[in-house]
Amino acid sequence: MNNSQAKERINILMVDDSPRNLLALEAMLRAPDRNLVTAASGEDALRYLLDHEAAVVLLDVYMPGLDGLETAELIRGRQKSQNIPIIFLTANTTGVRHLSRGYALGAVDYIVKPVEPEVLRSKVAVFVELFKKTQQIKRQAQLLRAKNLELKNANLARLNMLIDLGYELSAEHDPAQVLTKFCRSSRRIVGAEQAAVCMFDPDAKSCRHFFHCTTDKETVSASVIPEVVQRALDRLVDERRTLRLSEADDFLLEAEIESSVVGSFLGAPILSSAGVSGWIYLVNKVDSDDFSEADERLAATLATQVSVAYENARLYTEAEEHARELSQEIAERELIEQERAQLLISEQAARAEAELANRTKDEFLATLSHELRTPLTAILGWSQIVSQNKLDHSQLAHGLETIERNARIQAQLIEDLLDVSRIISGKLEMKNDPVDLSSVIAAAEDSLHPAAKAKGIKVETSQPDSNFVVLGDAGRLQQVFWNLFSNAVKFTPSGGQINVKIDRQDTQVQIKISDTGIGIGSEFLPHIFDRFRQADGSTTRSQGGLGLGLAIVRHLVELHHGKVEAQSSGEDLGASFTVTLPLAPAMTSVATVNGEERELDNHLLALASAKIFQGLKILVVDDEADSRDLLSAVLTRCGSEVRCSASAAEAIRAFDEWSPDLLVSDIGMPNEDGYSLIKRVRRLKSSRAKKIPAVALTAYATEEDRQQSLLAGFQMHLVKPIDPEGFVTSIAAALGREEPADKTITNK
Repeated sequence: MNNSQAKERINILMVDDSPRNLLALEAMLRAPDRNLVTAASGEDALRYLLDHEAAVVLLDVYMPGLDGLETAELIRGRQKSQNIPIIFLTANTTGVRHLSRGYALGAVDYIVKPVEPEVLRSKVAVFVELFKKTQQIKRQAQLLRAKNLELKNANLARLNMLIDLGYELSAEHDPAQVLTKFCRSSRRIVGAEQAAVCMFDPDAKSCRHFFHCTTDKETVSASVIPEVVQRALDRLVDERRTLRLSEADDFLLEAEIESSVVGSFLGAPILSSAGVSGWIYLVNKVDSDDFSEADERLAATLATQVSVAYENARLYTEAEEHARELSQEIAERELIEQERAQLLISEQAARAEAELANRTKDEFLATLSHELRTPLTAILGWSQIVSQNKLDHSQLAHGLETIERNARIQAQLIEDLLDVSRIISGKLEMKNDPVDLSSVIAAAEDSLHPAAKAKGIKVETSQPDSNFVVLGDAGRLQQVFWNLFSNAVKFTPSGGQINVKIDRQDTQVQIKISDTGIGIGSEFLPHIFDRFRQADGSTTRSQGGLGLGLAIVRHLVELHHGKVEAQSSGEDLGASFTVTLPLAPAMTSVATVNGEERELDNHLLALASAKIFQGLKILVVDDEADSRDLLSAVLTRCGSEVRCSASAAEAIRAFDEWSPDLLVSDIGMPNEDGYSLIKRVRRLKSSRAKKIPAVALTAYATEEDRQQSLLAGFQMHLVKPIDPEGFVTSIAAALGREEPADKTITNK
């Protein structure tokens, strides 16, 4: 018996506790197509049926342990074995009383021992044949499911190819290319050796577009159509229906002598609203002798698909120029609509931005107004009191000191605003010199020492016995620490303490300024370095300011490639600011703020003690009488002869009448500004006027303003408000009586 026969053998389970009975049953039922399985107990039988099938179970009724009836009940209780036929074997004296119970448990028969061989064989044979039929039906059902799945997959594949073809044809606008792509795809979808498609001329008598393809050849010539195929095409056009032919059809049998190329034929007319507008045909099924009914339905679907695609492409081609014009018009309209929508969006965004900016501006202007008016009140008030000449010497000195202090406060506010403007525009000028950071910090501390002493604030500084040299701008670095010390003094109550710790961190220096002041709330701490932000912006706030100082600090530190951080545990718990800057390589020449200040102070004293402008004629042009008076007083004290003009026209007349040696002119004046004046001066016939030194004195303080002044013809650009001593120094530089400056002079 080979393996296939062994696999097809049918199991018959015999259950009896007597080996002799099992041998007898095996002798009676043995056959080549059977696999006789013995079990000595109900337990063994149940164990076997867990993993195996059986055509029939021969079950002894009386057995030790599980008897036959109990075993039958368990077999019927399992889903896998509940339909297996059971034949009970019983002795004549014991089995009859169990007869009704056995049938109730699903027994199909009872055989009384001793068993008649022929009776047993005939009954078992019935169930064996029944099992064979059942297994055959199962195999057929499995094959049918597999075939259905195969057909389903094939139909699904065809459907996907049809969908892809639809996409491909809908994207093609050339009628000839539509037929080319359709022909190739239809041959592949149906599975034919040849395929062809034709679209008629309007007279429906000849092909307007034709394409034919095989597995290895393509052509657009209709001469490749065999005569038998042409007759079949004529027939399907006349009948206006699909035509499917095989070798058994008389039509092809009659033409077999003419051509042996056509074994099977499938064609379909291409229909339109005007009638038959063309046809498609396929010849010789690749994997079968004939085309099927499914192929015929598919051909009709393909004909409909190509009809629609070709008509769309033809209409597109004929109306292409019109469509282009229409598309252009639509595009223009869409562009206009998009521009309109974009303008609307931009307008809404601009409106929202303007509203936010307006609110911010109003808040800032309110703060600015307060901060400017506060010192202005003191200036105007004391100015009026001083002008009455009713003060003794000490009161006069106090009033003048108050006026000067508040004027400097105003100047500092304006300078902060200008610094922010330069920072935003990226035009803040910075030196890059070696700077002794210890001297910078000491200078900042010294400048605020009187304010700290007045409040009884103790300032302690801790640093190693070494210099910390960084690359940067000494003046800007002093501005950083002045702002930080100023804030610490401002927000620390009387009797408090400020600690300054300077320490080296690898290649960096870290400066930590801590105070015991009012602290910073957790909500405001992330915004501490934002411009125009203050923890208390109400009208009842205890401290003034524009909220610019720390913003300037952050930008200046970042311009020095460092960082600044703020820490605070909360309100009334003090605050600390940590500045970290990169150390410079070892340098021999170090700029110090104290040294520069001492040199400048000595120089100003020298200028004040000498009539450095003795014999010079200086023309001052400014539309503000107070400014003219101030400049005239300063310059006259230095020995010069001064003449003042209130307008550019008046200044031009002064050149004709007086021939000055130096021109000092305001920029912003009514009718004609300083730029126009200097251009007119340079165009005068006098060679003296063409070469006269000229200084622009203006409140316009940006880098663009400085460049514009120099390009207009001025040699120097000075920014208001002026410091008299700084102004004298700048004039001396312009006249060549001192080493000239090469940058904008900002007087603080």
